Amino acid sequence: MITVEVQPPSQVQAGAVLYPPLVVSSESNDAYDFIQIALIDPYGRVLEDQLYGTLTMSGRGLDDRSSSRSSSRTTEYFVFPDLVVSYAGTYSLQVSAIRMDYGSPDGAAAVIAESTMTTQIIAYDQSVAAEIPSSDEQHLLRRLRRNGGFGVPRAPR
Repeated sequence: MITVEVQPPSQVQAGAVLYPPLVVSSESNDAYDFIQIALIDPYGRVLEDQLYGTLTMSGRGLDDRSSSRSSSRTTEYFVFPDLVVSYAGTYSLQVSAIRMDYGSPDGAAAVIAESTMTTQIIAYDQSVAAEIPSSDEQHLLRRLRRNGGFGVPRAPR
């Protein structure tokens, strides 16, 4: 099962990097090959060429001794540190967990195993106040940043 651990900001300036970054998790036994992000308008349409940055990401386990999870249940994290919405408007992000089907008669095929939506994002033409992640989100972002390799950006100043 995929879970949105850190939601994108509710307001953003069009053309600016989303902060806090989107962070998704899944249990490692779900064995997704990658997570893919798409921008969705209020009518449920996928908007191509309006969302930029890292749109596809493979998961990584978090090697963190402070984690309260048991070692038999490893969690993989997918961090999208540089997403940019190009135009003003109201959107959501669709988060899709993809598995590759190598047994397909037509060759390898990507199969959406699971999908979920983020909270709403309103993009404006002018600058907006930076959004502060919740304390749980801040804690997770610090853990991911401290353990390196996740590419978690620092809050804009």
